Amino acid sequence: MAEEKLFENKVKRYLKSKGIYYFKYFGNAYSTAGILDLTLCVNGKFVGVEIKAEKGKTSILQDYNIKEIQRCGGIAIVLKPSGFDNFKKQIEELLK
Repeated sequence: MAEEKLFENKVKRYLKSKGIYYFKYFGNAYSTAGILDLTLCVNGKFVGVEIKAEKGKTSILQDYNIKEIQRCGGIAIVLKPSGFDNFKKQIEELLK
């Protein structure tokens, strides 16, 4: 879990440096399960990001929400540390 939190903080610092609006979803016993970790608005585009440690796996509900976001025309990403450079390239493309 510590690896995931450290990586999440790195992602949030990057987003902030680019001036991207985002919010962190905080799940608890009273919230909807499977909602992705970060919700972004990048140049008018909806982007959902599920942050995972390198060996982390998404839940069935997260997979469902990823598919729903994509079905509705949004962008949904499962982001692991090994994919961070590619994620930054995707964000840069959206910012153009």
